[in-house]
Parts: sequence; C-alpha cells; structure tokens
Amino acid sequence: MNWDAKRIQGNLGGVGPVQPQHSPQRPGKTDATSGEFLEAVRDASRSKTPEVDVTISAHASQRLLQRGVMLDQQDLVKINRAMDQAQAKGAKESLFLMRDLALIVSVENRTVITALQGQQAKENVFTQIDSAVLID
Repeated sequence: MNWDAKRIQGNLGGVGPVQPQHSPQRPGKTDATSGEFLEAVRDASRSKTPEVDVTISAHASQRLLQRGVMLDQQDLVKINRAMDQAQAKGAKESLFLMRDLALIVSVENRTVITALQGQQAKENVFTQIDSAVLID
C-alpha cells in the first residue's frame, strides 16, 4: 500500500480522519501499524506551517486514527499556543485537555506523544507530567 504524506497532512489539517483504503485483514490489526503508514505520518508531521510548530508522534497519530479523532488547523494552532504558554512557565512534559481529548505532550520537543479520548481519558492516572493546560 502506498501512503501519500500530503494526503495525510491534509487530514491532520481538518479534511477528515486518515482512513486505510481497505479493511484490515485480521481483527484487531489495522494498517495504522504498518511501516509505510507510520513513515508517511512522520513525514506529514515534519512539514509544519509557520504558525504551527507542533509534531504529532507516530504513536499519537495511531491513537487519533483508531479513535476517529480529527485535529483541524485551528486545533493545531491552539495546541501550539498552549505549548508556548507551557514552555514560558518552564514545563517539560504536560497534559493538555481539549474538549473530551487528553494529550500528553513533550513541551521541549513540541511533540504530541499520545492522545486519549472521552471515558478512556477519565479512567487514567497521568504520571511523569509537570503541568496541565486547559485549552478552549
């Protein structure tokens, strides 16, 4: 399967969730774990717009894909601003809460490490963070 990094970047920008072109062959295994997909996500997250300096890790991309969560350009701008605020306060690893989404981010690397949504986020204990940011 050939993944197009520009198509994936467009999807991270709000066009819609990244979807495999065919159904997974085995239950529980998705194309999101394939090397081609992960490499395409990495390429897409490296091409940043001037107002957004945020990288979405391969792990976070997988979680967003699995949960059908879309981050549009406006969301990325909000995350970018939150990273600026957290960095100004000296944060290194932070929990960002946005709508019903919880993001663990490395402020130093400006990278979203993982994402949890809804009830799953409510049932977790977040460790090894030094700050929390609430995003409108």
